[in-house]
Amino acid sequence: MKTLICFSPGGKAYVKWLEAGRPYSNPDDVPFYMPSQASKGDRYLLFVGGVDKKYVGWGKVTSNWQKAKSGGWKGFEFIRSLDRMLRDPIVGEDVFAATNFKVPRAEMVVDDKFAKTLWRVARGKPLSSIDRAVEGISTESRSRSRNSGLREAAIQRSGGRCESCGINFFNKASGLGKHCLVVHHKKQLKDTDQPRETKLSELAVVCANCHMMIHSNRTKALSIKQLKKKLGVR
Repeated sequence: MKTLICFSPGGKAYVKWLEAGRPYSNPDDVPFYMPSQASKGDRYLLFVGGVDKKYVGWGKVTSNWQKAKSGGWKGFEFIRSLDRMLRDPIVGEDVFAATNFKVPRAEMVVDDKFAKTLWRVARGKPLSSIDRAVEGISTESRSRSRNSGLREAAIQRSGGRCESCGINFFNKASGLGKHCLVVHHKKQLKDTDQPRETKLSELAVVCANCHMMIHSNRTKALSIKQLKKKLGVR
């Protein structure tokens, strides 16, 4: 099974196709181009280029290439597929920040080293399936345990951007900036004596500098909103 990019060179044709009810009766109706290497069983991501540069859907190839003998496709080679459109398109640059897969410029077969992560992120899924875990169990050193899977899921969801200052650290120093990111608990674990379940939505990803400012007062942490106000970030 290959992972494919089905490419539409511009947003106007894509919008027109959507407004017309996504017709397939004629080659001119379809704004996406399928790579010639496509075959039955492959999965694909729908990408709109031009000024949009967004992933807008995904699907599965349900037939091999065949030449139509009648209808609007007569004489043309075509392939059958099953589309699923995304409610909220995913920006190509955000996907690049999370996966290092460059924004597509044409239809293509995705390199295997990107396929797994691209398939999840371009459909709006976290790289990790974890979205909650029990934390705060006391250890022998009297520190509180943190769940590494939950931490990684939060960082990938952030796309590398500090929630306070807004800087994208995935783009810094050829990706080394990722190590400056810290996962901050909006609900402090120290505020309870018992282990508790932490939801992904209760975590904020910030850079080390912002995290130090959040905890500048050891007895009462600043909220992300309060720090952004102090930094003059909207």
